[in-house]
Amino acid sequence: MRLDDDLKYFETQEFKDILAKYEAARQAGSSVYMDADELTDVAEYYAMVQNDEELAGEAIDLALQLHPEAVDPLIFQARQYMLKGDEDAARQACDAIPDQQHREVYFLRAELMVREGKSTQAREYLLNRSEDVTEDLDYFIYDSAYIFIDYHDDESARLFAEKLEQIAPKWFKTWELMADVCLSFEKNADALKYIEMMLDKDPFYLTAWNWRAEAYCGLLDYTKAFESTEYALAVEPQNERAMELKAWILMRQENPEEAHKIYEQLRRMNPESEMHCLYDSYCLFDLQRIDDSLQLIKEAERLAGGMSQEQAAIYEHHAHILSEKSLVEDALHYIDLAEDAIEDAAVIHNQQPDTYQDFDYYRARILAENGDSETALQYIERIAQKEREPIASIIMRGAQIFFEAGDYGTSLELFQMLLRQDLEEEKKARLYPYIAACLHEQGNKALCLDYIRLAIDNNSPDMKEILGYLFAEGVQPAEYYDYYYYQLNNRWPKSDV
Repeated sequence: MRLDDDLKYFETQEFKDILAKYEAARQAGSSVYMDADELTDVAEYYAMVQNDEELAGEAIDLALQLHPEAVDPLIFQARQYMLKGDEDAARQACDAIPDQQHREVYFLRAELMVREGKSTQAREYLLNRSEDVTEDLDYFIYDSAYIFIDYHDDESARLFAEKLEQIAPKWFKTWELMADVCLSFEKNADALKYIEMMLDKDPFYLTAWNWRAEAYCGLLDYTKAFESTEYALAVEPQNERAMELKAWILMRQENPEEAHKIYEQLRRMNPESEMHCLYDSYCLFDLQRIDDSLQLIKEAERLAGGMSQEQAAIYEHHAHILSEKSLVEDALHYIDLAEDAIEDAAVIHNQQPDTYQDFDYYRARILAENGDSETALQYIERIAQKEREPIASIIMRGAQIFFEAGDYGTSLELFQMLLRQDLEEEKKARLYPYIAACLHEQGNKALCLDYIRLAIDNNSPDMKEILGYLFAEGVQPAEYYDYYYYQLNNRWPKSDV
């Protein structure tokens, strides 16, 4: 079962009555008879919601006193061992369960395999077990898929999702699982088909509205993404995920001030979340509140304790702030920490580190931002020597780093070096606006005008982002040549005719 489903169950009146019965007896010091599954639910509530292992243990001990061979409390015990990292104890506890044909035993064995790095074996095990399932096969496949989703094995989850769609194509949970899997593969348009079917069936389904926002973010349609968060917040005004998405969308729309207001609310709602501190730090940085941004990233680090799923991003942003404050050595140290965090995460998840996330780019950026272009170039050269990327891509990224750092001379040299490469016209077109801006900054305005012409004639992308600062608001990229010509000659180019 998904964690979200467990949490929703804890909010039902049915569970509240069970919990009240148990707690009343416990406080009175009297004995109480309850079913094994009820006591296990109580233990899970204490463990998952209250984070109180002692109370959870008391509930499970009572369950096993009353029902020594019941599967649910025995599974809970084994899972607790597993979550503490004691896989051997978990496996022994699993082996000791009398009913080895229980589906929860299957799920536990599969999860132990996944944690050992044997995902393929776990997948085949569950597929084989599914052949013997005669009752609620759809739920068995659905729950199997979420084991792999929880451990970020998207490919295995996809296999179960497709199997579920074959046997139950019109089931709501099939649409839910397919949407979740599609989002994990960034197949946002495909995910939206299932999301819209869910919302047609249940227009108040909050998770679907949030997923709709995520899908439209992936499609860069921030208007519909924002609309989705508004619907989600109409269903539940203080929903944390919907607020996170709304704030993130505002950041993408270059509105850090409004995003910051939402992150302030989120930090009050969940003061233990390092993610809210991280993203609010981004907002404050964009608002040029550098010292406030630094304090928040330090708080994010404290809360994360080195264990955040975004640990590398926390360190990278800390480095960015330190670079802005010209603390170069400290900034480079945090890039080292970010690189180590990526490698550690790859080991934990039994994955290869992203070979194209080369942290030498970050080092080059920090040095270029702080006036040490010579050493920055050495890092770009070191990236090239690794031969992990096409040389043209490396030069392009290096040129952009120097451009953004304001070293237009070095940037121009690299862009011109790229022009001498055997590039497709489409890739050459990307260079013209950058070269024009570099030439402008170096005072070579006549040649700048020629490259503006080339940029327009070749439909260069990102012209407004790169050259827009040279012109008044409202001037369109197609008009840049005429307006720049006027700045140079105090007349429009048509006057030459």
